[in-house]
Amino acid sequence: MQQELHKYEFLKTILLEVIEENSPEVKEIFLMLFDSLRDKNTDSAKFKELFHKISESEYLMGVIKACSLHNIILNIYEEQEQAKIASVSRSITTAYKSLEEEGFDRIDCDRVLESIRFYPVFTAHPTESRRRTFLEAHQEITKELEKIEQFSYMPSEQIPYKDREITQSRESIKYRLHLLWKSHLVRSEKLEVIFELDNLLFIIENSVLPSALRVLNQISDRLNKPLKISPIKLGSWIGGDRDGNPFVSNEMMTRVMKMQHELIIQSYIKEINKLIRELSLSVDFCIPSKELQKSLQKEKGYLNQTSLKLHEREPFRAKLNLMKLKLQNHLLKVNAANDIDFTYQNPKELLEDIDMLIASLDSIASKRLKSLRNLVLLGGFHLMQLDFREHRDMYINAVTEVLCLLGYTDSDFMHRHESKKIEILNKVLNEPPLNLNSILWDVSPQTRHTLNAFLRILWAKKTISKDILKSVIVSMTTTASDLLAVLYLAYCSGLWQKGKVKTTENGECIIKDGKSGIFITPLFETIEDLENAQEILEILSKNEHYRQYLKDSGNAQQIMIGYSDSSKDGGIFTSNYSLYKAISNLVKLEQRLGIHFMLFHGKGGSISRGGGQLESALLAFPRGSIGTTLKTTEQGEIISSRYLNPRVAIRSFALTLASLLKKAVHDNFCANATDSSFADKNIQVKCNVDPYLPRLEELSRISYRTYRDLVYETPNFVTYFKHATPIEFIQNLNLGSRPSKRKDTQKVEDLRAIPWVFAWTQNRSIIPAWYGLGSALKGINDKQLLQDCYNDSIFFKTTIDNIAQGFIKVDMEIAALYNDFVQDFGLKQSIWSKIYNEYNETLEWLLITRNENELLDSNKEVREPILARMPNIKALSLLQIELVRKYKQAQYPDLRHRLMEQIHGTIVGIAQGIRNTG
Repeated sequence: MQQELHKYEFLKTILLEVIEENSPEVKEIFLMLFDSLRDKNTDSAKFKELFHKISESEYLMGVIKACSLHNIILNIYEEQEQAKIASVSRSITTAYKSLEEEGFDRIDCDRVLESIRFYPVFTAHPTESRRRTFLEAHQEITKELEKIEQFSYMPSEQIPYKDREITQSRESIKYRLHLLWKSHLVRSEKLEVIFELDNLLFIIENSVLPSALRVLNQISDRLNKPLKISPIKLGSWIGGDRDGNPFVSNEMMTRVMKMQHELIIQSYIKEINKLIRELSLSVDFCIPSKELQKSLQKEKGYLNQTSLKLHEREPFRAKLNLMKLKLQNHLLKVNAANDIDFTYQNPKELLEDIDMLIASLDSIASKRLKSLRNLVLLGGFHLMQLDFREHRDMYINAVTEVLCLLGYTDSDFMHRHESKKIEILNKVLNEPPLNLNSILWDVSPQTRHTLNAFLRILWAKKTISKDILKSVIVSMTTTASDLLAVLYLAYCSGLWQKGKVKTTENGECIIKDGKSGIFITPLFETIEDLENAQEILEILSKNEHYRQYLKDSGNAQQIMIGYSDSSKDGGIFTSNYSLYKAISNLVKLEQRLGIHFMLFHGKGGSISRGGGQLESALLAFPRGSIGTTLKTTEQGEIISSRYLNPRVAIRSFALTLASLLKKAVHDNFCANATDSSFADKNIQVKCNVDPYLPRLEELSRISYRTYRDLVYETPNFVTYFKHATPIEFIQNLNLGSRPSKRKDTQKVEDLRAIPWVFAWTQNRSIIPAWYGLGSALKGINDKQLLQDCYNDSIFFKTTIDNIAQGFIKVDMEIAALYNDFVQDFGLKQSIWSKIYNEYNETLEWLLITRNENELLDSNKEVREPILARMPNIKALSLLQIELVRKYKQAQYPDLRHRLMEQIHGTIVGIAQGIRNTG
């Protein structure tokens, strides 16, 4: 058994046992499929006959479930392999070693390490196809595998019951797989916002918090001093992202903030309870500092009788009991009608108490306290910083109605010329702020909903934590007035308190500094919006009110850049290049305006929505665009693949921070480098501008034209999309709380990027991940130039590598079968010929550019796991096609409903195999 431990075959053996015990017939069919699909000599006609028979048999759902569970154990196995290199110290040490080899001092690295910040923002986009039941089973199986691994390395004489322990863990894995076999693959009801939060909090509490804390503790040990600020700050969109989601109400947002607050405070109380049990130190052996004695004397009236008895001889326990009481009171304060006096006002006060205890203890006795200190730095009183996101139209509609009510304009404000809108907004921003509570019942329900959101945010910042919500995101920002409108709402709600100049009776001018509690954040999503971003920000920098707001915000402007819609708008390569160019231009504008731009990267999980290896992407960002801070979305299935397994979560955090360290050190050097700097330190870093920019521009132009020709300029392309992909069935899946379309129209523009990518992924052509690239590379038609560009341009190399990793998952045989569902013969032939030809050109030129004979041949650690999944995914795809064909022919509602459930099962199974949906 030991040789098979922790290997894929070990898990597969257990799965086959479970399948046989439940259905020997399914096991036989599954193994036959398994062997046939790995045999390249199997006749395709026999394949079709086999899958037709399976789709007709009573064992169909069993086969679908067997394939899906196989994908799950394959995911667990791969994560375990990744987790073997999950050492934080190893990742940071490797980064230090690399930087030292390039000529940088350790002191330089330490200074930068102290300042780096990683903000992963967890979103609830409907791309996590697994139910909470499956997430929990995934984590439990992982834990049992880790136990087996630990036992397997120890001699039997050291653990008398070693074999029994291994057998018990094996049985636990089998138990979990057996329960999954008896469970539905797909949720029976639509996922609500509160359940999305429940799923996320499960991962946060059980993996993210302990993993991030371990990273913080090791960084603190490396620096040999306490951290001032956490290098990791968690964020979330669940309960705050209402763009196109009518289910995110103000009540729901408030409930989410309270739940986050309760979880993190209870985490602190749990740790303090452990410390109360452990720190039984007596004054006879450990004398408390004068500061601690003074604090206890001041607060001892709040102790109960039991704690008072402990006070004289065990001061540390007494102080910990007081800290626990303050935290409990903070929980009560959130729902109390009246103020509660004995409580913490903010995390800083809790940290001061922890530091007070640490100061009285030696390094050994204070170890757990130091860990608690880092946990507080990590979680504050809010756990995750919630972002508030709404479409620009909703903000503008609300402001229009308020301005109409006040007599500043009529209902056509939204349609006025931009200069006129800015003029009106400047006028009202010069007036004293309007009391929003006074007009709530004079406006429409929709506007009341928007105004109340700002008031609820203000309440939460005052009651829970000032850090509970900071970013107010404006989706589809197109003009400067969009942000000025949001500024007006912030002004009237009290979220922005404008700085003032007062004149005293003696004629003296007193400047009162203002205060902003939020970052008004434009979200630039389409390629056109990205190109207009500079002009919008420049206009705002010259506006006296917005300039005052920036001053009150620490002269910082947060900007969110969307990867999803720009890819749907112009194709994968043009999207990436447009983002690169836009970010480069923002860096120049930042330097010219003297405003600090904080970039927020709205990446998806799939390659076509900005996904891929985050560490490589970091190094490929334009110089000066990161500084020492990275804020990025972590979406859907990426949350579970990166953070569900604690060891993989540690690896993800460590690799990101290590890459951020390298990027920051390089960029800091290049920003201040002179000719002598390189010689003095023997620095081996390229600081020059990418010499291939003209070629990248040409590649982008050709790629954009090719992609737009297919998606936007081909007549009836949406009709083709609806018939050649399973979008009809995806829209009925209970994956997330948001609708799949912003508007009920027939336009590609109104389809959300996630179901768009999801549908093309399921039909296995995955065109959003590569279409247009082949024509672009062929258009350059210079093999040596492309290979030089690949070797010398980090942006081009990263983009090509990401596209290659998506492209290798394409199965044109499955895509061709889906193509047959299109009834219009001319439409079918026209579009398929374009896709097929572009596929062949892309494959040919990817191989040329990467100088390979087979795709990803030079990166076998990526290639082999992907190819290992393909036969199983193909089986599910073939079954899906048979079921879709039957569904389209079925006439009876009961039969269609049953077929719909079976199709949903294949969709979830394929998503688990490919490891991304949208």
